[in-house]
Amino acid sequence: MDNYNNYEQAITDWALKYNGYDRIGYAEQLGILLGPLRNESLEANAVPAWIGVDLLRGWAFYVVRSHRFQGHWGSIFDSFPELEMIVEAIRNHPCAKTGDLPPARVA
Repeated sequence: MDNYNNYEQAITDWALKYNGYDRIGYAEQLGILLGPLRNESLEANAVPAWIGVDLLRGWAFYVVRSHRFQGHWGSIFDSFPELEMIVEAIRNHPCAKTGDLPPARVA
């Protein structure tokens, strides 16, 4: 497995450690909540600065679950390009604690 696939698996494992269903809401509600954020982020090529850590973690969780349940077979980063923006937003968020931080990208 190459570094990219290892990183993708590490991000997937990290995202699933946060139970967005319990912390934010169930899948349908999460989808409704996150739809406008996804559209805005993809259009601006950036996650809005006002989003807090819990919503970002819930969004990462939702993306990983969606990738799995929608039957995507390619890279999660190709299917959901906002995931890298979410990961970077958490890495740079001033309120993110050590336990919130995603794994580092391996060069």
